[in-house]
Amino acid sequence: MDQINERLKEMRLNAGMSQEELASKLNVSRQSVSKWETGDSLPDILKLKQLSKLYDVSIDYIVGNTEFDRKEDTQKTSEQAVLKKQKAKRALKGVLWGTACMLAAFGMEVLKQDGWVIAIFAAVPMHFLINYYVDNKE
Repeated sequence: MDQINERLKEMRLNAGMSQEELASKLNVSRQSVSKWETGDSLPDILKLKQLSKLYDVSIDYIVGNTEFDRKEDTQKTSEQAVLKKQKAKRALKGVLWGTACMLAAFGMEVLKQDGWVIAIFAAVPMHFLINYYVDNKE
């Protein structure tokens, strides 16, 4: 319980609020806020939910189950994972396109023909195949 009251006080001070201001936002008395912060009592689950939204932290963070869990940091981490995945897909597309171009050039050399028309017609389905393969690859 010590950790909960310390976090509640720390978050209130970091938000620049007095106990009175916090109490009015949560529709409780200043004495209730004081009791939470001194460890004499605990906020109920509905108040924990309100505090979570107010301070933009998870309830787990408030009750001491995690060290630091700002919702925005969690969102940034997931956005970074998405960007990393997109970057890997672009790299894979580049490698596949490079390989396809090299095979087309090798094929034109072996056939000893000017295969630009064939290459253009082959590029369209190749484009869709590469995009389909890369986008559906997990």
